[in-house]
Amino acid sequence: MKLWKKLACLVVACLMLFTTVSALAEWDGTITIVQSSDVIGFDPTASTDTNNKNVLKNMVSRLYETDDYFNPVPVLATSYKQVDDYTWEFKIAQNVHYHDGTVLTVDDVIYSLERAKTKSSSGKTLLGPVEKFEKVDEETLRITTSTVYGSMLTALSNSACTILSKAWIDKAEAGECPWEDVVRYGATGRYVLGERNIGNSCTLIKNENYFDPNDAALNKKLIFRIIPEATTRTIMVQTGEADVNVNFDTAAMDDCLKDPNVEVLQQESSTIYYIALNCEKGPFTNKALRQAVAWAIERADCLEVGYNGYGKVWSNVWAPTVFGAKEDPYTYDPEKAAALVAESGYAGQEIKACVKTDAEERVAQVVQAYLSMVGITMNYTRIDNTILTEVMANNEYDMAFDYTAFYNDPELFVGRQFQASGIGAKNYAHYVNPEVDELMVKAKATLNEEERMEYYHQINKILCDDCPWIGMFNSNLYALARTGISGVNINVETTYWYNTIRYE
Repeated sequence: MKLWKKLACLVVACLMLFTTVSALAEWDGTITIVQSSDVIGFDPTASTDTNNKNVLKNMVSRLYETDDYFNPVPVLATSYKQVDDYTWEFKIAQNVHYHDGTVLTVDDVIYSLERAKTKSSSGKTLLGPVEKFEKVDEETLRITTSTVYGSMLTALSNSACTILSKAWIDKAEAGECPWEDVVRYGATGRYVLGERNIGNSCTLIKNENYFDPNDAALNKKLIFRIIPEATTRTIMVQTGEADVNVNFDTAAMDDCLKDPNVEVLQQESSTIYYIALNCEKGPFTNKALRQAVAWAIERADCLEVGYNGYGKVWSNVWAPTVFGAKEDPYTYDPEKAAALVAESGYAGQEIKACVKTDAEERVAQVVQAYLSMVGITMNYTRIDNTILTEVMANNEYDMAFDYTAFYNDPELFVGRQFQASGIGAKNYAHYVNPEVDELMVKAKATLNEEERMEYYHQINKILCDDCPWIGMFNSNLYALARTGISGVNINVETTYWYNTIRYE
């Protein structure tokens, strides 16, 4: 290499080192995160939106959290023992203070869990086997179930099972304060709610009195900026206006991989992109027409336009990580699709679909073209992410393009996604099948893994045949971070736990 080239490389290296050192020296402990949607509610038991939940869970605590692969990790529960097949006892951490300075009690834990079981769609499912919560003493909680329940710890890690101050919950439910105040004063998490600018930003401040100093926040402040446009979120991280983009659009992948100012972070995923078909009202009450959609779509094209090919084609209604999801049942077969359209008696009326994100809109355009080739007329409307649950609960659309992550164990999600208890929440298809219900009862009644696996496999086969959902593809998960940032966690569901993000 010529001398001038060596000198040029040295200068560039020195400049980059100087820039990095300067950034570290100037870091004030603030991390700015850009995400696509705002916090739409502060009641954790009622929250289903991923971005919403991820902001909330940094301010609150549960008995258990989950690690990168959904394994339960103790937080407010310091230990447990299973007395018998139906009885669990948990030791609750002592001297845990709410943000208002009062002390968490076993009574608060029971009140929060009973509320989750009765008022949350997820809680009704996850805590469905629970017969009774009771206080043994000032540090011991006993949970009694009506059946064996091997997924208890994972169920308690769900956001619906957040533990909050009974006094503050009572105030909110009596209309004496907003739910913002419940989280601001009646929570125990790593951060305290700071300033909120609706539609623009939400700030969290480090909780200096967090009960576990070894697991406290490593930054001083989190600022969540609400940026719906995918390109803008990417540019903000590239230019240093933001530190992390937790809703990274892979359309910018090639550009970001070449950019020395940013790093693309990746994790395998339990997420699938899917289309929910309304089985209760409209043209998709007809099973043959639902199956026609499943055969009509070339999913490889959807993966390419929706996620730039970063993932794999997957037509099953469950992610490939889930017990019982053994097959990828549908391929591209337009002739079979057209025959099923004819069998269904579909008269060519318009099918109304909804999408929420840029990626979903691109996928919808491809699906629209493929359905037209087999005689199905579909048009879509872009809606705000925050109202999907409401519009589907009200039967306003025939199809909804969405994505979701799955627990490994169907016991923890079938109820809210494919049973009557989930209608009005994540059961966007309004799907009910007594055979599925019966098999779920049998699966829950045994701790034998082989038996449970077979029941789940039977359920999965029924769901794939009934097509309440059309699986599209299984994506990887990505986040975009400034070079020099560490501690950005991505699990198989989403970017999460922002307390470890820092410049080093």
